[in-house]
Amino acid sequence: MTRPNRTAARAIDMAGRETSDNYRAELFRVGQYRVIICREGLQWILQKQRFKKSVLGAAWRNLCYCTTKDALIRRQQAHNVPQHRLMDALPEQFSCEVQQ
Repeated sequence: MTRPNRTAARAIDMAGRETSDNYRAELFRVGQYRVIICREGLQWILQKQRFKKSVLGAAWRNLCYCTTKDALIRRQQAHNVPQHRLMDALPEQFSCEVQQ
């Protein structure tokens, strides 16, 4: 009988956390900053890396939550984050479909 790999199982579980280094809904990274889609699919989140990589990867700290591209750009500028080339591809307003 083989024992389950706890590190692998935890890494899979961590992928669902917004602050995890391997979060599934990451859009892009610029240095120690990244933009993700929140787990509820309601907005973009600008994050900064808290510390360097560990066994499970780096941890991320939320800096702001934005529903417009303009607000996201302003917050990136406030934190001196270089604008990623994919910013141009984002819609002006975050769009989500609410299921009833």
